[in-house]
Amino acid sequence: MPSSAASRAREYLAKQVPASSLAVLQAQLDTFRAYYNQHRPHRALAGQTPLHAFHARVKAGPLTASSPAHYRVRHDRVDKTGRVTLRYLSRLHHIGIGAAYKHQRITLLVTNKDVRVLADDGSLIRALVLDPSRDYQPLGTPSGRRPGPRLVDDVLRQVSLMS
Repeated sequence: MPSSAASRAREYLAKQVPASSLAVLQAQLDTFRAYYNQHRPHRALAGQTPLHAFHARVKAGPLTASSPAHYRVRHDRVDKTGRVTLRYLSRLHHIGIGAAYKHQRITLLVTNKDVRVLADDGSLIRALVLDPSRDYQPLGTPSGRRPGPRLVDDVLRQVSLMS
């Protein structure tokens, strides 16, 4: 205890009946501590008790655990317009793959909002982060070109050169 608390504890004990045993002394000290920290208003805390001031402060705590990732693997076929439909959060989302892939078998790898579209041979056709606010996921790329087989090969080549 700080010196002021220690002197107040001595004053408190001086007004009590002398303790007949260590257990009685401990009970008297516990009673003083509870009063001092939980019931006594404090001038420096605008009349609040130290316990109230303690609970009013923001405290560090464990980070909230993120929800576990939801993984799905789906085998499908690109429709005649070059799209595939995926259900996410009970809504259908149309993902543009490209007319070059119409009627081809594909595999969709879905991890929460991340979607990877693979050809039958395992090559990456398209990777995107699903926008849940849109039904149609645009096909555009940063360069403005539609992702055909050559563009995917170019991207994969650039990625392998970076690593």
